Amino acid sequence: MNYEELIEYLDLDHGGDFQYFEAMADLIESDEAIEQEAIYQLFNEADNTLISELLNDFFEDTMNGLPEDSGEIVSLLEQIRMSLVGMIMNAEEESELRAFTDEFHRFRNWYSEESEVELLPDEEGNALYQCLRDAITTARLEKLGGGKYRYNFENALDYELDSYTMSIADLMASEDEYNDGTIVFDKDDEEYGGNLSMEEDRY
Repeated sequence: MNYEELIEYLDLDHGGDFQYFEAMADLIESDEAIEQEAIYQLFNEADNTLISELLNDFFEDTMNGLPEDSGEIVSLLEQIRMSLVGMIMNAEEESELRAFTDEFHRFRNWYSEESEVELLPDEEGNALYQCLRDAITTARLEKLGGGKYRYNFENALDYELDSYTMSIADLMASEDEYNDGTIVFDKDDEEYGGNLSMEEDRY
């Protein structure tokens, strides 16, 4: 999908119209292959502050859709959110916007294709294996009376974020009322699946 096709798919006239939750959700969750350059052109025309707000809204909605006791995947998603928001809020140069686009593209592929969640039915039956996007959809349907499963997110925790951090100022920009410093995700931590440490400076 090139830029023109992406704009049509998102039902926009141009990238400057990228300001609605549905557009962000469709961009991340689409099954269509989207050229990375098309995503860059979209973000280049959109407002960085609006992109950050849409990301915050998307991640809040995503984490609200997770089943109870999701544990480590919540910590990982929160770190991805802060990293992406911090990058777009500091993307003043072309190279910085391209770095954000690279990370966004990598997250999109992981969330909607590469991640693997094991769903074990409460009743008899074989386990299901879904990407994180589809597992969250299944969890939402379960809350509405669908089939009941136990969710194993262990194989979906392979998203590397070691080099991305956010400063206190970045966190304030993301309007996160629960944090006052940088959370750095380290997969070696036993309790969270990552070591959450506080830093005051970015990089």
